[in-house]
Amino acid sequence: MTDTNQPTAELDKLTDNEVTVFQLDGQPVRGRAVHLGKALDDALTGPKGEARYPDEIARLLGEAMLLGALVTQALKFEGRLVVQCHGTNDGAVSLLMADCTTNGAIRGYARWDEDKLKETKLDNRNPGAETLLGGGTFSMTIDQGPDMDQYQGLAAIQGERLSDCAQHYFEQSEQIPTEIRLAVGQVQESGGKPHWRGGGMMIQKIADDTARGDTQDAWDTARSLFGTLSDAELIDPDLSQNRLLFRLFHEDGVRIVETHKISGDCRCSRERLENTLKSFERDALEDMAEDDQTIKANCEFCATDYVFKLSEL
Repeated sequence: MTDTNQPTAELDKLTDNEVTVFQLDGQPVRGRAVHLGKALDDALTGPKGEARYPDEIARLLGEAMLLGALVTQALKFEGRLVVQCHGTNDGAVSLLMADCTTNGAIRGYARWDEDKLKETKLDNRNPGAETLLGGGTFSMTIDQGPDMDQYQGLAAIQGERLSDCAQHYFEQSEQIPTEIRLAVGQVQESGGKPHWRGGGMMIQKIADDTARGDTQDAWDTARSLFGTLSDAELIDPDLSQNRLLFRLFHEDGVRIVETHKISGDCRCSRERLENTLKSFERDALEDMAEDDQTIKANCEFCATDYVFKLSEL
C-alpha cells in the first residue's frame, strides 16, 4: 500500500489512463478512481481522430466506459465486463455499450436516431442519460470466457446521470452501498485541438462484522466528503488522482492499494474477420459482395474499415 500523505512531487505525479484502487485508513470504505485522457479519446474517435458521435452521445458513452473501467478492475479473474443501456422508443439512443477487459482495454459503441436527437435537444439543451435513452434497461454482464457461464444483472434506467443509473443498479442487483461520480468533457491544450477526457470515482461500504461493529457513521462521513467531488476536478488534466484523493480524504487518511493501466484498444482484427467470412457459404459471400467483387466491413467499436476480395475468401 502507498500512503497519499507523502511529498508533493509524488502527490502531483500525473497518472492518466489508470485505475487506482484505494482504502480509507481504519474505515469500512474501499474505492476506485480513474482518469482517462488518450485512452478515452482513442475510444471515442475514429482511426484518424475524427469525431464519431454528437457531443451528448460521446459524453454518455464515455461515462459508460469510465464505469466499465472502474468495475472491471474489481474482478478477480481474467475476462471482460460489458455495460449496456437499452433505450426505448421515447429516446434518441437505442443502444449504449461499453466493453472492458480485465487487462485494461476499453471500447464502446452507441446507436442513435439523428432526427430524434435533434428533437430531444430542442426540448432540453443538455439532455442526460434518462432523457437520451427514454428510460429502458441498464445492465452489467460479466464474461469469464467461453467455458464459463455469463452473469448479468439488470436494473431500470433512472436518473439524468449515468452514475445515478449505476448506483440504482448496485442498490437493486448487488445490494452494496455505493456512491459513483462520472464526468466526461473536452479539453484543449495550448496549440492543440480539443480532445476527450474523463474521470470517475466510486466508493463502497465494506460489510459490517463483529470486529468493526456499527460502521454507518463512518460510511456517512465518507459519503459527505465524496459529495463535494466536482466534474471539473475529475476532468482536470493537471490534477493527479493522488492529489484528488488526498484532497477528499486526507483527514481520515487514504492509502493506494494498487493501480491498473487502461488503454483504448479494440479487439477487432483483419484475421478474425477473415476467418468469420470464410465460414460462410459461397452463395452468401457473393450476396454480400459489391459490384467490384469485394466485401466491405466496418467495426462498430473503432470504425476501422476492412476490405476483402471475394477471390481471397
